[in-house]
Amino acid sequence: MRRPVALTSLALAAALTLGACSSGDGEESPTAEGTTSASAEATPPGDELPTVAGAFGETPEITFPGSGAPAELEVEVLEPGDGAEVGADDYVVANYAGQVWDGEVFDSSFERGAPTGFSLNQVIPGWKEGLTGTHVGDRVLLSIPAELGYGDNPQGGVIEAGDTLVFVVDVVGAYAPDATGQADATAVEPAPELPVTVEGAPGEVPSVTVDEGAPEPTEPVVTVIANGTGDAVPAEPGSTVVVQFAETLWDNSQSANTWETSGVTGVTLGQGSVFDKLAGVPVGSRAVIQIPGTPASDTAEASPSLAAVVDVVGAHGPTS
Repeated sequence: MRRPVALTSLALAAALTLGACSSGDGEESPTAEGTTSASAEATPPGDELPTVAGAFGETPEITFPGSGAPAELEVEVLEPGDGAEVGADDYVVANYAGQVWDGEVFDSSFERGAPTGFSLNQVIPGWKEGLTGTHVGDRVLLSIPAELGYGDNPQGGVIEAGDTLVFVVDVVGAYAPDATGQADATAVEPAPELPVTVEGAPGEVPSVTVDEGAPEPTEPVVTVIANGTGDAVPAEPGSTVVVQFAETLWDNSQSANTWETSGVTGVTLGQGSVFDKLAGVPVGSRAVIQIPGTPASDTAEASPSLAAVVDVVGAHGPTS
């Protein structure tokens, strides 16, 4: 059975991806063991790591030691945090700056002014290995050899074959792929009248079914059905809301949920998606979203109406 795509595609299109650290197709980046660039051949590996100026949340300044890059993955916690430990399959929200060893900065969320969200299953191996076991609140230095980065595959006109990559990463948040909203979220009373039936208590994986004969929505509608006790989702553009959701086409012919597919998803607010309507909703809450269908046009196929139940798992402001 084909998976419904309307809400899923909307969320994934709005979610930030780690462009400089992802292969772009949802798979881990390619590796090329045993290959080196000409510059790496000219400079033997060294043992020293770069030094970093700047505290957690500040744009880092990386100074290289003047020796060759380490041959292996090196991880140094520059500033320890006291948050949750990052799991190997977690969805991580982070600020970061990436630089080629003794070369140019090629990407920086600090410069963009907002943290980035990404699954550790969708980034280069050096990120997955290096960040697993760190903690929310850590500032981490990663020195990633080519075989755990992009191997012999140049990227973006800056990263050359065999390059060692250096990142400074501020771990802002981490979420298990099966995370839900709060189990003790308080049901809204009286219960709002909705054209759908939601199965599953807060803290459980839900399902949603459109009631027979229910009229299709004519505009996007977000209705909170259980209130969490976390901070409100920030309204500032560039904020990130971290969600899980179950969805169904309006005729109930197809359904899916992120708990079984992509896992936790981060969506950037201020881009015109229905998720912008979650601004102000407390983290931990559960909401029902109704999305109207759109007719076919010269540039796009028609999309059906759908309904979804969304758990607000986390949220981060643009300056987190």
